[in-house]
Amino acid sequence: MEIRTLDDLVRFDPEKKQKIAVFDSPHMYYDLYALLPGQLQKPFVFKKADKIIYLLEGTLRVSVAGEQADLQPGQAVRIPAGAVNSLENVSGEPAVALVVVAPHPECAERKKRRKKEADAG
Repeated sequence: MEIRTLDDLVRFDPEKKQKIAVFDSPHMYYDLYALLPGQLQKPFVFKKADKIIYLLEGTLRVSVAGEQADLQPGQAVRIPAGAVNSLENVSGEPAVALVVVAPHPECAERKKRRKKEADAG
């Protein structure tokens, strides 16, 4: 059984947002994002995976497919596969969020590689 204490994993970097792996499996990943005031995640999209962001601390401005909302601690947002999204810490304090992405974005790529290897072998 794998158990993690999230408070022990959180770290901040004045240069950029921190993406901290909590759990990673072939099926999904579960990360902590740690952002200092003003830090952001540039627009990004997972073509075949949904993303859930649950805010633990601070305030994050979330943009999903052109819509914006400010998440407060205890709130979560689902970002569907294919939706362009970005995050920004708009508060004067550090922000920490749990992020789950499933299926794991590499799953489709792994399947393609395995098929290619099987076809070649």
